[in-house]
Amino acid sequence: MQAPRVSLRLRMPGDHRMRRVLLAYALCDLIEFATWMAVVLVAYDRAGAVGVGVASFSMLLPAIVIVPLMAGFGDRMPRGRALSLSYGAVAVTSLVMGLLLVASAPFWSIVVGGAVQTIALSLVQPMHYSALPFLALRPGDLVTANGLSSFLDGAALFLGFALAGLVTDVVGPWAVLLMGGVLGLVAALLTTGLGIPRAGQRAEGGDGPGEIRAAVQGLAALWGTWGPLALLALLGSTFLVDGSIEPLTITFNAEVLGLGDSTAGLLAGAYGLGLAIGGATQAGIAQRRRLAPVVLTGAAVLSLFWAGVALLDSLGPAVVLLALAGVGASMIIVSARTLLQRSTDNLVLARVLAVQEGVQMGGQALGALAGPLAIILLGPRLAFVPIGLLVILTALASYGLVRKLEATATVHPREVGLISEVPFLAPLPAYELEHLAQSALWRSFPEGAVVVAQGQPGDAYYVVADGELSVAVDGHVKEHTLTAGAGFGEIALLRRTPRTATITVLADCELLMIGAAQFLAALTSSADGSVLAAEVSAQRLADDEHGDEGGGTAG
Repeated sequence: MQAPRVSLRLRMPGDHRMRRVLLAYALCDLIEFATWMAVVLVAYDRAGAVGVGVASFSMLLPAIVIVPLMAGFGDRMPRGRALSLSYGAVAVTSLVMGLLLVASAPFWSIVVGGAVQTIALSLVQPMHYSALPFLALRPGDLVTANGLSSFLDGAALFLGFALAGLVTDVVGPWAVLLMGGVLGLVAALLTTGLGIPRAGQRAEGGDGPGEIRAAVQGLAALWGTWGPLALLALLGSTFLVDGSIEPLTITFNAEVLGLGDSTAGLLAGAYGLGLAIGGATQAGIAQRRRLAPVVLTGAAVLSLFWAGVALLDSLGPAVVLLALAGVGASMIIVSARTLLQRSTDNLVLARVLAVQEGVQMGGQALGALAGPLAIILLGPRLAFVPIGLLVILTALASYGLVRKLEATATVHPREVGLISEVPFLAPLPAYELEHLAQSALWRSFPEGAVVVAQGQPGDAYYVVADGELSVAVDGHVKEHTLTAGAGFGEIALLRRTPRTATITVLADCELLMIGAAQFLAALTSSADGSVLAAEVSAQRLADDEHGDEGGGTAG
C-alpha cells in the first residue's frame, strides 16, 4: 500500500461514463481488500500466522512475476473492453473461490484462485488510470478522477478489511467471496459500452522496455549513487511493514486481545486509514526545501507507534496506534519519492520509479514472510517490535546519505509555486508537482508573438508567469485574456485534437512550458508519460483523418 493520493478538493466529474468507471473502480477496490482479508482469515484458521504468511506470499509472487510481462494487455483491444474483461476475471475468481469454500475444498485451491485474482486486480489499476483521459471533458475532470480514485483506495482498504472481518465472523468467509463475485460482475457491466478507443501505437522503436527491464536499467543508473539507494532501502523497510500487517494484526487480535474475526479486519485496516489521512495532509511537501528531517520523523512515527502496539491489551488504543503508524509511513513515502524526483536526472527518472515499484512489491512479499517468522520467534505481542525498529534503524543508518543527497538536489520553488496556482493541477501530490517543475522550461515571448496557432499539433502545456495574452478561435478574439497564473494547451493534449485556439502575446510575457509526456504522466498516474504522448499523437492523426474537430477553450 502506498500513501493514497487524496485531494481535499474533490467534485464528481460530469460525464456519466466517468462516473460509471469510478463506481466500478470503487467496487473493485472493495473486492480487493475484502476478499484478501477473507482469504487470510481462512489461512489463519487453518494454519495460524504461518498460514497467513504463506498464503499472502503465494498470492503476491505470481503477480510480481507475471504482471510486468502482461503490461501490453490493454493495448491489444479497446480499453473499455480490456477494463471490463479484467473486472470479469476478478468476479469469476471470487465466485470460484467462494464456491470452493462452500464445498470445503483444499485451501491450496483457494490460494491459487487468490493468486489469479491478484493478477487480474494488478491489471485493473493501470487500465483504469489510462482510460480516464479518454473520458475527461475538462482537464479538471481528470485530476478530480485521479483524486477520487486515490481516495477510494484508502477508504476501501479500511472498509474492505473491516467488512470482511464482520461478514466472516457473522456468516463465513465464503459469503465475502461470493459477494465479491457479484460486485465484480456489476463492475464489469458498468464498464461495458464505454466507447474508449483502442490505444495508439507506441513510439517508434518498439514497445520500449518492460517494467522488469526498466527496473534493472534503473538500478544500473543508480549504482554507486548511495543517496537514492539509501532512500530505496528505507522505502523497502516501510513496505516490509506493509506486508506484515495481516499476520501480525490477525494473530494479535486472536491471541492477545482474544477477539473474533470482525475486529481483525478493523485492526488490519487501521494502518491503511492512517496512510489515507497522511496522504491527504501533505500537500505542502513540494514547497519544503529540507525533506530529510521529514523522512526521519516519519520513520520515527512509524516505528514508535508500530512497536508500541506490543504494550497494549485493548482494541481501541491498538487501532489508534496502527493508524498513527500509517501516517508515519505516508510521510516516508511522499517525502522520499519527492526527494527522488528532485535528485534524479529526468532521463532516467522513469526507470528509477520502476525500481521503486519493484521495491514496493518485493518489500510486501518479504513482509508476508517476516511477520510469521517474528511471531514464531517472539510471540504475537513482541513480534511488532523488531519489524517496527527495522524502519527507524534503516532511517538512522541512511540519514547521512539522504542529507548529502538533499544537499545536491535541485529544488524548484518558483516552478512549483506557479504550477500550484493552476486550479486543476494544484491537487496533484507533491512528487508529481516536483516532476512537472523539474521537467519544465522557461520561455520568453515578445509582444505580438504567436505562442500556439489553431490547428497546430499540441506538444506542450503552458503556464503564464507574467505578461498578457489574447485568445482567438476561428479568427475571433475572445474578450478574456490570459494573465499570471493562467494555463493553456491542455485541450489538445487531453482530447487528442489539434490546437483549438490561437494564443498571441499582448505584452511581453514569460511562460513555463511543460512537455506533453510529463504533463500526461502527472495527470494519469503513469510513471512513463512518453507512451501516453505517443498514443495521443496517434489518436490525433486518426481523428484528423476522420475530420474530427477539436472543441473547447484555449487548447
